[in-house]
Amino acid sequence: MKKILTQKYHGLAVAALLLGSASWAFATPNFYVNNFDVGGAASVAPGGVTTGNQTSPCGVWYGPSMLAWDPAQNSTLTGDPDPSIIPGAGGGSCYVYAPMDDQQNNTLVDFLCAYPYDNLWYAGNPVGVDLGQYVAVHFDIKWDTVNSTITIDQFNNLGSLPTPPLYSWAGPFVGGLSAYCAGSDPNANGLDIQVAGAGGSWLANVDVPPAAASGWATVTIPINIRLSGLNPASGIMLKKWIQSNWGLMTGTAAYFWIDNIWFEGSPTPPPKPTIYPPTTPTPGLNLVFNTAGAYDRHEVALVSSNGLSWVGQTGSGGSVTYSFTISGFPNNPATPWSTAAYLMMSPNPAALDNALDWNETNCIQLWIQQGPTTASMSCQYKTNLPGAGIGTTAGSVSYTGTALGTWQLTFTSDTDGILTAPDHITTSSFSLPPDVAAMFAENPRAGRPGMYLYLGAQPNTAAALNQAVSYSQFSVSGVASAMTNNFLADPVLNTNVWLNGPGAGSPAANFIMTNNAAYWISWTTPATGYQLQSTTDLVAGSWIMQPNDFILPGAGAVLQLLTTSDIDVSGNEFFRLIGP
Repeated sequence: MKKILTQKYHGLAVAALLLGSASWAFATPNFYVNNFDVGGAASVAPGGVTTGNQTSPCGVWYGPSMLAWDPAQNSTLTGDPDPSIIPGAGGGSCYVYAPMDDQQNNTLVDFLCAYPYDNLWYAGNPVGVDLGQYVAVHFDIKWDTVNSTITIDQFNNLGSLPTPPLYSWAGPFVGGLSAYCAGSDPNANGLDIQVAGAGGSWLANVDVPPAAASGWATVTIPINIRLSGLNPASGIMLKKWIQSNWGLMTGTAAYFWIDNIWFEGSPTPPPKPTIYPPTTPTPGLNLVFNTAGAYDRHEVALVSSNGLSWVGQTGSGGSVTYSFTISGFPNNPATPWSTAAYLMMSPNPAALDNALDWNETNCIQLWIQQGPTTASMSCQYKTNLPGAGIGTTAGSVSYTGTALGTWQLTFTSDTDGILTAPDHITTSSFSLPPDVAAMFAENPRAGRPGMYLYLGAQPNTAAALNQAVSYSQFSVSGVASAMTNNFLADPVLNTNVWLNGPGAGSPAANFIMTNNAAYWISWTTPATGYQLQSTTDLVAGSWIMQPNDFILPGAGAVLQLLTTSDIDVSGNEFFRLIGP
């Protein structure tokens, strides 16, 4: 039965928005993901080892970790309200090998999903569920104290590793490897728990319980139903990434068992979704912050990957200019000096990856942010620093205004540059050391292009999620691959010019805004099965379903774009959600 609740009005200059939603019809029963019991409700590769992603429902996405089914270890903890299902009759668990000394820093990227066919990318057999309708994720864990060469406390606290497992020359000492292992990512400690099954949301960072050293212990993770990426879900992913492990002794590894993974249902219906006031779309290239990560990079990359560097191109009085116009920028009061628009370039890169500024050896970037009354652009770089952030500022320019407008970087020589603000009056000059500038010369060879150039944005705060940075134009002049792209004239992103991605943000959220776009209307999640309806007359009008021309899954929200054809010529429009 359809249920509709109309409860509040919101006025617009050209329309009125009805804030309403339906209540959920039913509570949610428990969902049992995997108990690893032969002959039970679920199992993982019984009797065999699972490596790579070929074996469902559990496996290793990448890296040297290994999973194996162990019939000799079985948790019979009774925290589950239906213990007859979770412990099972046959017994068994999933045995996990997590090497801490992997040179690619990938200790764990393992997925544990529902039997028999679900995996990290797929949720549908037996069923994919909307994790937003559940209250918690549970699993049992037991530490293998015989084979592990690292303790639970050390696994949970990389910032204070002793010797061993560090080599004596690596620590522990203040500011040394013991602190560097964790780096700027506090989630390197303990375990990262993420959603498996095409959802992909990060759920929590958890410590392995100390009690797991002497027996089975239960880990419980409450679910924030406003997160994006909760639907569909088929299981969980265990992840542990260490920034640098060059001082860890060879053979440093953790071994543990996982058992009884289940999603706890809710005895009461989830809260009904709430519609937000409409917002006006911005023309041009939109990079919408629709994923849950505040530090996710949302970006496009030039297809042309040679002839973009300024080095060696400014002779005889010439110059090279990189120019872009920002037409939209988050303006939430909580976002000053956080959200950033950027241009990044890396010479002779090793890969087209989602963290050009971190992974590549050399990188230069323009970083634009705005405050309450001023905005600034800084030019920053790093050289000979793979796997590290950019830390050197060559110069910056600030002016009274916002991030909106055209920003420019002009090189008049290999080493000398000028930064120009949108008022075209405020400028700032800087110089690169000659040895630094030489690092940005293109030297293309097999497997290595001359230069990658990314145009993107990063929210840097939860207050900017579901908003966008928009660009109306980009150009580079004075180089062999000089080009200009007016995004306002493009009906869609020109994939002959731009690669969509490769940042962690969703490619579907990087697009050219249509010329007939009228409003964004969004509502909170969970909202499975809800659709938007509209009418022009609350008293005598009939409700019609709005066409789902463009619906974008957001960060704890659903975003629907309405076009001018969706709005009545009278200028009056009322909206509501209808659900199951």
